[in-house]
Amino acid sequence: MFKIFYQYIYCLIISIFLYLFVPLAIAEEININDISLTDYNEQIYVQPYEAYQDLLAIAPQFDEMSHEDKLWWLIRKIEAEHLLFFYDDFKQSLHSAEELLSSMPQQDLPAEITITINLFSGIFKQKESLYTQAITTLELALKQAKENNNIRLAIRAKQELAYTLSLTEHFESSLADLQLAYIDAFALKNDFLIATINEVYGAIYGYMHDYEKSINYYEKALASYLILGYPTYTAEALNGLAATYRYWNKYELAVEHYERYREVVLGFNNPQIIFFADYGLGMTLAEQGECKRALVVIERALVLKGHDDYKAELYKRKAECLIAFSKLAEAEIAVNKANSILESIPELVGTRWQNEVILIAAKVAYAQNNLQKAYQLLDQYHQANTALVLANSSERLAKLKSTLELERQGVESALLQQRAKVLELQVNQQMQRNELQTYIIFFSVVFLLLIIVVLFLQQRSAKKINALSVIEPLTGLFNRRYSFSYLDKLLTSSQWNKNHVAVLLVDIADLKSINMLYGEAFGDTVIKSVATIIQNTLRGEDVVGRISGGEFLCILSRLGGEQEIQVSERIVDNVAKQDFRCNAKSIDVAVNIGIAIRNAETHDSVTLYSQADEALVEAKKLGTGQVFRYRRYLVHPQHEHEMS
Repeated sequence: MFKIFYQYIYCLIISIFLYLFVPLAIAEEININDISLTDYNEQIYVQPYEAYQDLLAIAPQFDEMSHEDKLWWLIRKIEAEHLLFFYDDFKQSLHSAEELLSSMPQQDLPAEITITINLFSGIFKQKESLYTQAITTLELALKQAKENNNIRLAIRAKQELAYTLSLTEHFESSLADLQLAYIDAFALKNDFLIATINEVYGAIYGYMHDYEKSINYYEKALASYLILGYPTYTAEALNGLAATYRYWNKYELAVEHYERYREVVLGFNNPQIIFFADYGLGMTLAEQGECKRALVVIERALVLKGHDDYKAELYKRKAECLIAFSKLAEAEIAVNKANSILESIPELVGTRWQNEVILIAAKVAYAQNNLQKAYQLLDQYHQANTALVLANSSERLAKLKSTLELERQGVESALLQQRAKVLELQVNQQMQRNELQTYIIFFSVVFLLLIIVVLFLQQRSAKKINALSVIEPLTGLFNRRYSFSYLDKLLTSSQWNKNHVAVLLVDIADLKSINMLYGEAFGDTVIKSVATIIQNTLRGEDVVGRISGGEFLCILSRLGGEQEIQVSERIVDNVAKQDFRCNAKSIDVAVNIGIAIRNAETHDSVTLYSQADEALVEAKKLGTGQVFRYRRYLVHPQHEHEMS
């Protein structure tokens, strides 16, 4: 009896364990790079093709997944195929998801799954040009999203609904719906959703021929997509810009953006997407009058898989180019193919897309010299086109555009003010939380300020001490130690053949006699005056120091030619011109200057100074007020010397 009881308990424990932990193990197996399928959309946006391959890699586990995981896997696969333009796979995956969803009670599933599948179902019907069905399905997704308070999916449904309405030229409704979506996205602070709405704005205003505003919205969307790093959305924005420039007759810009679009989509590993690039390029070349090139591109696009309404546009442009080459029978065939496609799409009957077919047919009839038929077709076109222009240019629509723009600006302003208030409340709360720490912070700040003041005073004292250590007190010039230190650094930090360095050794003639005859106080006055004259004669970047009683070392760099001699002569002349007086008696003061120039053999200050000193000795031999340059020649041609 007890044995049977223990077996029962054991089986019960095993059952509970399997129930609790086995599903978790399965769930962990279908994670992709440690990211669950429910959170895998960001990877799809950033690297769509790589993410798609990762999804396909776990396809063998599909049968082992729960119903919910199967649906999430299909949803992510649908999203990747939608972004990569794998249209047939997108269609098949969506059909599988709809079948699986209908086979089980929806109340057992997260509402997000049902809403997302309905959203993509509406997008699929939109691409199939089933606009009425697309609107109905998107309205259902929007209703479900609102009921479940899923703002993100509600915004996506609104913008897709607005875009679908614009394709059928219901611009009033599309702008109104899009405005509501923008308000919600702005409040949500979701840059991606705001960018997608700006892209739809660009498309709608392009359809309404407001090209400047269309370009503005497309560029906003493109800038956001580039920052987010979403390549497929970047491609879509580039395609929108190219198409708008084409409609605006700015063909060179259109071609440029179609080429950028083609470069981006080449990385999607999907040749079918080239249809859109060839479509845009073919349309642009045809409208530009480059019919020979246009026909080649159009034929290439028509053999690719693409939307029927797009192919109708290609047939129109093909017909116009064939008329230009007088291939009227082929042109008539192209017109009929375009009309057949548009008549098969009820929502496009009677729109400007079909009216343009009537205009091209009139051109064919005129080229065939069937003037009566051409006139009838032209009259039919103008009546239909006038009705459309009046409808789209109604006062109500113009007022709505203006009102919605003002409302959008008002919403942005109001939401920004609201965010500012929220931020202000957060700041106030933070201040309240920090109130108990006020005294600690206060004393800490005071203590820190004291430390800063002490450090500042120490630094200032250090600067004064440092200044005293390099400045000669009588003249205010640099002292001997600093002058030679600076010269050494200059010589070692530059190459001799790239930086011309000259040293002038200036000596006051007969300074001892001046001190003996007129006193050392007057001698100091002479030294200070000569120091001032030298400083005023040299450039601001030159360095001058007093290295002994009446001897000054001038360091000049970046000179050329004979400039050091010219500078020396000016110093000699300026000293000679100075009026030195002692007890009202005029005293003659002169200086001698020895010059040395750094060369390949001169590597240090001692050598250069020694050369300048030798030159100074030679200058003194010539008399007072003389200049002599080491190893070259005397300034005065009558006393030319060369020193070995």
